[in-house]
Amino acid sequence: MPNSAQISVGTTATLLVAASIFHQTAYLHNLAGGGNHPIFLGGPNVTTANGYKLNSGASLTLMVENYDALYAICATGTVDVSVLI
Repeated sequence: MPNSAQISVGTTATLLVAASIFHQTAYLHNLAGGGNHPIFLGGPNVTTANGYKLNSGASLTLMVENYDALYAICATGTVDVSVLI
């Protein structure tokens, strides 16, 4: 059964998808309104310099491999992200 959540991403690495023994398809949506409020995706050491950029309002579907977790960070403040796995 799918799980969904809205997660506030801050300026430290925030867990979006926990590691599992199974592959997981993650559907992500950066809920930030207009303006420039991207989040950056990666592992537990993600930064705004090394993460994959997901712009405000953008959506992304990706496969999270078994035993991997997905984290996000933003440059300032907080950004809400909708996650469905």
